Amino acid sequence: MAASLAVVVLTGIYFFQNFDFSTLIGNPSPNVRFIFNKSVRFILNDSACLLLIMAIFNKYNYLRMSAWVFLVELFFFLPAYFVLKLSLEGDSEISSPLLSQLHRMIVNPLLMIVLIMGFFYQDYFWKK
Repeated sequence: MAASLAVVVLTGIYFFQNFDFSTLIGNPSPNVRFIFNKSVRFILNDSACLLLIMAIFNKYNYLRMSAWVFLVELFFFLPAYFVLKLSLEGDSEISSPLLSQLHRMIVNPLLMIVLIMGFFYQDYFWKK
C-alpha cells in the first residue's frame, strides 16, 4: 500500500511538474515563486521516496539514514542550488548544462534513488 502511494505521488509530481504551487500563497515575486515551487516539489519527491524506502526495506536504520540525507539536501544543497541558480541565471526554467545536472541531483529525487540502489546493493552482499 505504501509503495503504491509513493509511486502514485512520484508519478503525479512528474506529470504536474509545471504546476504553479505558488498560487497557493498569492502572487509572489518571480524569485519567491521559483523557490517556493522547487521547494514544494523537492519535499514531495523526497517524502515519497522516504515512503518508498520504508515500504521496500522495512528497516528503521535505512529510513533514518534516508531522513538524514533528506535533511542535508533540504538545509544545505537546496539553498546552495537556489543561490547559484538565481544569481547566475535568474528564475528561468531552462538551465545551463552544469546547473541542469545540479537541478537533477537536488530537486529531482535522484539522490534518493541512488540511496535505494545502495540499500539494495548492501542487502545483496549482506545475504551472501
